[in-house]
Amino acid sequence: MNTIKNTTKISLIKINLYLCLICISIFMMYSGINKIVNIYQFINTLDYYKHIPSSLHFIIGYSIPIIEILIGLLIWFKNLRNIIVLFYILIIVLFIIILVIHYGSYMPEGCGCFGAGRGETINYILIGRDFLLTIPGILFILFRNIHLQNKIIN
Repeated sequence: MNTIKNTTKISLIKINLYLCLICISIFMMYSGINKIVNIYQFINTLDYYKHIPSSLHFIIGYSIPIIEILIGLLIWFKNLRNIIVLFYILIIVLFIIILVIHYGSYMPEGCGCFGAGRGETINYILIGRDFLLTIPGILFILFRNIHLQNKIIN
């Protein structure tokens, strides 16, 4: 009976791990593809982030979507997974910091997270929405640690 209980627990942890990976992959693929589809609009959105030098807009505008798509794809390679999840969290946290720096600014085409959108003012709701994107990465790390502990114990 105890073996069935442990097997079920490990299976549920694995399911949760893969759900986190699916969420991260979908977020990154969707975000990167939307930026590529509207690449010039995304580059123009960078103009509204006053602390980003205009000389870097072109490089950032092309690099971010490629990085996002690579995260969405490379997360499925088991040997890269842990570092990719950490990199994902880092990118989201950096973007949140940029939003906090620009708190109260009006963005006519949205913040650029998922491509061009409607105008919005950067506020705590927008920052909170982006903070929610870190949850799958944090949960992945927690579930991975639980999974590793269960493997060691059993």
